[in-house]
Amino acid sequence: MPVYKYRCPRCDTDFELMRRISEKNEPALCLPCGSKAERLVSVFASKVGFYVR
Repeated sequence: MPVYKYRCPRCDTDFELMRRISEKNEPALCLPCGSKAERLVSVFASKVGFYVR
């Protein structure tokens, strides 16, 4: 399951939740205050390396 990042607009807390892809657009509740959090757009990095045989 993928990990999604969220930010609470009320208390400005960032947190991550592991959710199913089918649940990615469902609202997430802030862990500290319980209000609706907004999903953040996150990026990932891929390092090009070499292979050892």
